[in-house]
Amino acid sequence: MSYLNHVLKYFDLAKNYRSYQLDLIKDYIGKKILEIGPGNGEIIENFQDEKHEITLIDNDSEMCKVLKEKFKKNKNIKILNSDINSVNEKYNSILYMDVIEHIENDIDELDRACNLLSDFGRLIIIVPAFNFLFSDFDKDVGHYRRYYKKDFLNYAKNKNLKILSLKYFDSLGFFILSLSKFLNFKGRNNAVIGIKVWNMLMPLSRLIDKLFFHQFGKSLICVIEKNAERTS
Repeated sequence: MSYLNHVLKYFDLAKNYRSYQLDLIKDYIGKKILEIGPGNGEIIENFQDEKHEITLIDNDSEMCKVLKEKFKKNKNIKILNSDINSVNEKYNSILYMDVIEHIENDIDELDRACNLLSDFGRLIIIVPAFNFLFSDFDKDVGHYRRYYKKDFLNYAKNKNLKILSLKYFDSLGFFILSLSKFLNFKGRNNAVIGIKVWNMLMPLSRLIDKLFFHQFGKSLICVIEKNAERTS
């Protein structure tokens, strides 16, 4: 197992973090969903009912096997071992949950995703925030960058897209990561321990987010809506 997949396993077990993500995105989910890089399917499993038509795409063949086994009884979920260039349908919602930062040509990827949105479809993105926090851990798990709000504000403006939600979250994670970087806290084993502790503290982080109005955080959520009149 690669180090990335090893770490992803612990992120998928981070139930408090996944629950927070779900609460942030659930109001923007439409009927027809495409998720790129769904991991073990911890988020999308919450929408596996007859009301939703779901396509999951991952370029990792082993991960696709895991997904096919997990969702083998659900005929409304299609799993493709490929990338976004393999689909040409229109979707109400396209999800990138901690994925865009792994893609070198992120703007090209977002452009392709927007072209696959139906009118008033939503592009739902969660990414790591604040590039000054970029660390050896980011490098180890294949991140090219971290993001600021302005990155998505500029993208939406240039593409004539509407932003429905844009905010930082996980403020406690921000402080922990800042301290780790300041202290030069390294080590792959330490990263796994850190994920477990961080997940335990997530309820407190959610409270701090509310108190400080989501002005900072370890992560960033952006929800973009495609206007009906937009052209590719």
